[in-house]
Amino acid sequence: MPRLITAVEDTVDVEYGQFVLQELPLVRNALSLSPPAGPWIGVGGPGGLLLHSAATDHAPAVRLETWDSAPPGEPDSAAWDHVLELACDLTTEVRLQSVTAAPGDHTLSLPRPGPHRARVHVGNQRGTAQLGEGSFATGIERWLIQLWPA
Repeated sequence: MPRLITAVEDTVDVEYGQFVLQELPLVRNALSLSPPAGPWIGVGGPGGLLLHSAATDHAPAVRLETWDSAPPGEPDSAAWDHVLELACDLTTEVRLQSVTAAPGDHTLSLPRPGPHRARVHVGNQRGTAQLGEGSFATGIERWLIQLWPA
């Protein structure tokens, strides 16, 4: 049975419509990941996750979780606009970070370095898309990022 190891509630500054889940130390930069053409939510790879918000200049509510294996599926999928699973390669710590390197409040330890899976949930994108540029609203968009060893 999958076991939740750690969970933290955090926020991050979204700039240029993006933010990252960045490994520490900053040897590989998640900002160097290439987003796909067209609409996208996130990409994963060496160093973390590059995530795309529905607006710019705001601070979404983000819950980060580490699990010992794949977590159970989200029971209320109607609460989320998108749910996707990504592959990434991480060291032993991660944190949320803006594209200009403003960190979130928490650093999350991982049980071991190496290949990981991330299930990314995002909600309230419609409300977020209505924010004007430079709104600096807090907590409108919601994210849940679950990490476990691959």
